[in-house]
Amino acid sequence: MEIMTLPQIREMSKSVANGGLFNMKNSDQVYTMMLVAQSENLHPIKAVQMYSIINGMPSLKATEIQSRFQDSGGKLKWIETTNKKAVVELSHPSYDGKYTSEFTIEDATAMGLSVKDNWKKMPKQMLMARAISSGVRAVYPRCLNNMYSEIEAQDMPINEDIDNIEVEDIETVTIEDKPNYKELLKIRLRKLDFTNAMIKEFVEINNLANDEVLLEDLATNNDNFMKKIEEFENGNK
Repeated sequence: MEIMTLPQIREMSKSVANGGLFNMKNSDQVYTMMLVAQSENLHPIKAVQMYSIINGMPSLKATEIQSRFQDSGGKLKWIETTNKKAVVELSHPSYDGKYTSEFTIEDATAMGLSVKDNWKKMPKQMLMARAISSGVRAVYPRCLNNMYSEIEAQDMPINEDIDNIEVEDIETVTIEDKPNYKELLKIRLRKLDFTNAMIKEFVEINNLANDEVLLEDLATNNDNFMKKIEEFENGNK
């Protein structure tokens, strides 16, 4: 696959977000998701077909998980699929024997999931998706690429500090009625799936602990922020 440049991917992510065809409106999130796809040696546009953005993080669609598992040599056989229980038997060349993955409506109730609309409307599909993702994770987790499945991400509690804050509205993050630019920048980086170690490295490289002007600029100016992100990613190749 031909490697696309960061500016090319940036333009592509903007087109996807502006077009609205895939119900993805945040170009920054689409951009990150496309980088993930390219890291898997896939064309970036494949990202919108394979991933969903749930609560601000990329997750694999259930159909994609099953496809990856089968493409890698895995086999599965559904034992039971009802509104009460989903049971699937999985095997893989790298796994010794067969594995049975089961998820029941009682499991969903115990986890507080059965009261959600998607579980009320499509319990059978939800149970099957849970059984598949759990089984693949147990038998051949490499298929998941350290991601959650779409259904797992949907059922996770929302991180109020990160995912529900619009970083453009700087009044939402304040200290003594003044914008907290440090926290705003952290939120921006978290939305791009930066780990604590990556955030620390980003801050150190740009000397943000001593440059309050640059800190404010990166927290509030999206264009300059993305330029610094590109510089950071290029420097870590």
